[in-house]
Amino acid sequence: MRIYRGIASIDDHLRGAVLTVGNFDGVHLGHQRILRTAHALAKVSSASVVAMTFEPHPIAVLRPADSPRRLTPWEEKLHQLERAGADAVIRLDTDWPLLSLSAEDFVREVLVKRIHPSYIVEGPNFAFGRGRAGDSRTLEALSAKGGYQVRVVEPYRLHLSDGRQVTVSSTTVRELLTSGRVDEAAACLGRPYALVGTVIHGAGAGHTLGFPTINLDVGEQLVPAHGVYAGTAEIAGLRAPAAISIGTRPTLGGSKLAVEAFVLDESGDWYAERARVEIVTHLRDQRKFDGPEALAAQIAEDVGRVRSIMQGLDRSDARQQTK
Repeated sequence: MRIYRGIASIDDHLRGAVLTVGNFDGVHLGHQRILRTAHALAKVSSASVVAMTFEPHPIAVLRPADSPRRLTPWEEKLHQLERAGADAVIRLDTDWPLLSLSAEDFVREVLVKRIHPSYIVEGPNFAFGRGRAGDSRTLEALSAKGGYQVRVVEPYRLHLSDGRQVTVSSTTVRELLTSGRVDEAAACLGRPYALVGTVIHGAGAGHTLGFPTINLDVGEQLVPAHGVYAGTAEIAGLRAPAAISIGTRPTLGGSKLAVEAFVLDESGDWYAERARVEIVTHLRDQRKFDGPEALAAQIAEDVGRVRSIMQGLDRSDARQQTK
């Protein structure tokens, strides 16, 4: 996958591409539907599928206090866009000159002059340009002069366990994660939610309890609700089941938020390594135990449940692959 950084880096390889523009935070099922549509259109003429995105999120520049926690750090977003079918990603730096462009100028000066797309594919709620004044109708109005066609893709909808039907969006995923409903967030994403960060030194409490953990610095990424979860850890080339704890370590007198994972059947000196932790399902809430021994006994039970859950998922995946 080609990666272009900034408008000036765009070259003739992208001419005639099928283009989609957005923040793509989470690369959820709605985004994936747009990219599948783009891929089908591109296949007819052997064109490239290009995703144009913005870093940071425009709200982080326009209204920093309202900036949402991100679901996908840059590297994770690239990984998921490639999996979803993008042949190239254009990263535009979100600055005031870019945000000041009218919708018409953005189409003319950035999209048409630089890329000359054959199609532009978007969802029905797409908005762009100064004051978010442009939308899919704007794209349509400018299409004849710009030499491209427009496809508007219906949003992805699904039913939640509470009976609500929701439109899959980055906002929906954030709401589910902050309430600990990681299974339903995964249904919106089409995969488990992943925390990505650098392994840092922790308090060493896990080692003392007999369950040494990796502690993650996940930066500005959204962290799910406090609790204990089953999932997997990817680090230093290995992938293994993990018991994941998010919280303040109340039994041990902690006060700061910690994201840590006990990696089953693996160990190593992983400080400063990048790690990716997928959160598959919620096991229990965080709570204060009577002391370290009671906590250690509960962790042992948690680890047993993680092993059983992840082995069950592995067997299910194996059965699916043989069908």
